Amino acid sequence: MLAKDIRKSGPYLTQEGLRTTKLGYQYDLSSDVWEVDAEYFISFQSEAWNIFKNKTSFKRCLAGYLVTHSVSYAVNIHSFFSRYLEDQKVESISIKTLASWRKVLGQKREYQLGAIRGFIYQWEQLGLPGVGSNVASWLEEQIITGNEKGRAVRQWCPYSGPYSKTELGSILEWTTDAFRDGFIDYEVHALIYLLATTGQRGIQLQKLRAKDLIASSTKKENRKEENFVLNIPMAKERLAASFRGEFIAKPVTRAIYLVAANLRDQTRRRISGMLGKELSDEEASELPLFPSWIRIKRFLRKEGKSKKKFLREHADRPNTFHVTRYELRKLLTYEFNRTCPLVCEVTGEPLMLSARRFRYTYGTNCARQGLVGRYLARALGHRDDQNIHCYVETSPEIADRINQLMSGPLVTVSQALAGQLVSSERDAVRGDDPRSRIKNDVMQNVGTCGSYEFCPSGWRSCYTCSRFQPWLDAPHAHALENLLEERQTMVSAGCSDLVIQTSDRLINAIKKVIELCDAENENRSTIDMPNK
Repeated sequence: MLAKDIRKSGPYLTQEGLRTTKLGYQYDLSSDVWEVDAEYFISFQSEAWNIFKNKTSFKRCLAGYLVTHSVSYAVNIHSFFSRYLEDQKVESISIKTLASWRKVLGQKREYQLGAIRGFIYQWEQLGLPGVGSNVASWLEEQIITGNEKGRAVRQWCPYSGPYSKTELGSILEWTTDAFRDGFIDYEVHALIYLLATTGQRGIQLQKLRAKDLIASSTKKENRKEENFVLNIPMAKERLAASFRGEFIAKPVTRAIYLVAANLRDQTRRRISGMLGKELSDEEASELPLFPSWIRIKRFLRKEGKSKKKFLREHADRPNTFHVTRYELRKLLTYEFNRTCPLVCEVTGEPLMLSARRFRYTYGTNCARQGLVGRYLARALGHRDDQNIHCYVETSPEIADRINQLMSGPLVTVSQALAGQLVSSERDAVRGDDPRSRIKNDVMQNVGTCGSYEFCPSGWRSCYTCSRFQPWLDAPHAHALENLLEERQTMVSAGCSDLVIQTSDRLINAIKKVIELCDAENENRSTIDMPNK
């Protein structure tokens, strides 16, 4: 198609006036502030944009991208181009200033030039003022390094890389205990659990709706088989025709499905209560799994408790009631950082949560279990296997690192002990109840259970339970010696690292109890020491 024909058709129409993104948000092409999404604004108000003489051409081309590409992709194009203008203070695009900016970016960041290269090609093909054919030709000749992927995973970064098996187990156990004890609500519990067990990006959980949870059953040889699937929206929908335009069906366990289903039902009840009317099954199926409660409350204050208006707004602007990136990040981290005592087993600093680290952990664990190639790519929701090599490369390093950590001295690790050390049985909750005593394998008392609930777990698992109250003078070293002997037996027998590491958290918990006992006994010895 000729440039003059492109300018007269489709999303690249050049007339001024209102435009609409594919998410239903309207903006004025002549305005210098565009609201293009529930959480994104594009601004052309900076000094650099005022200096640039071809702002109108850029706007027209970007307006087309907001229809044909994802909003986040268009926002990134604007962000990178704005950095080019800020750094170079240019009136027009030239080879000289692009080459200068490339030097400023350096090899690690020159992917930003690569990102806007395609945009500049489109700009030149449209025949809009501002880009000469010499600029496009020069860009075609350049070999530009892409964004580096997988570094945090390969190097097992304790701040941005995968969680260790011990850390992940600690997080999930704390999350369950914190929800049971009322420190976090169910939405936070479900978010952490789904991130950890599905390996999907945060943006994919943002897009989930009630209808994406699918349960079915089939009969096989007089036996009923249940199947559970999460129909997960793709994260990178650059060319999708609509919001939630591409999906990948991910089989999940019954436990994962029930966590999501309980959240779905809770969301339906809450929104129905806010609207004052019960939603039908069909209407409820379109509700976000993780709603933006702030935006819903703001809408209802403005428009009133009208179910009809609410559903119309949800249909016209399909992402407006979905949780935003900022809200999801706050949901994930606020209560966890405020109340969780877990620390990183490498640095000793407070353990921080991020959706990306859960994804790295999931991918690494899949690789450790033997998934490779397109199977690993599918588990992570990739379209191809070009970006999964980092998970495979790091697996041997992970095993070595954990073994080194676990064979070290009694250091403070990920606070695997969830319970509370007590001086004696009489200081414990339920200390007056002989049935609450926890005995080891040789019938020695090691602590008290503070729970009144039935528990089928063995005495070893008590060390990782928040209701366990180990006694100060109990023989905890016996339990540690037994576990370390079992671990060494598994190593000698050639068991896989995945099997061996199942005892990591329990070993850490017992180590922590011994460490606390030693510290308390030393403190008492110091107090009892007579003054000279």
